Amino acid sequence: MRTSIKQGDIYTSDLGTMEGHEQRGFRPVLIMQNNILNIHLNTIIIAPLTSNLSTKDALTTYFLPKTSHQLQKDSVILLHQIRGIDKTRLRKKIARIGDKEFAHIRKQLSLIFWNI
Repeated sequence: MRTSIKQGDIYTSDLGTMEGHEQRGFRPVLIMQNNILNIHLNTIIIAPLTSNLSTKDALTTYFLPKTSHQLQKDSVILLHQIRGIDKTRLRKKIARIGDKEFAHIRKQLSLIFWNI
């Protein structure tokens, strides 16, 4: 089990096959789960990223420019597609978002889950 996975890290991951509009395949994912659970669980909560920028201004997404995050493409974090995966699906750490950005993401999550 990986013990160095941290909340706010971006990893490449193989999400496999899914149904309908769920994100699938090999793509970056943002680690959402807190660091204590990251150490103790074999699963991890993630939010997938996409390079499809059509939803970059939606309340359920967060835009990440490639230049400030060492990403290959400008990307959007799909906060409405948060889910748990097994840690074996994680491949390589490719980037990290800062605490200030994660605070914005937390604020968006409060709108998604609690409408506040």
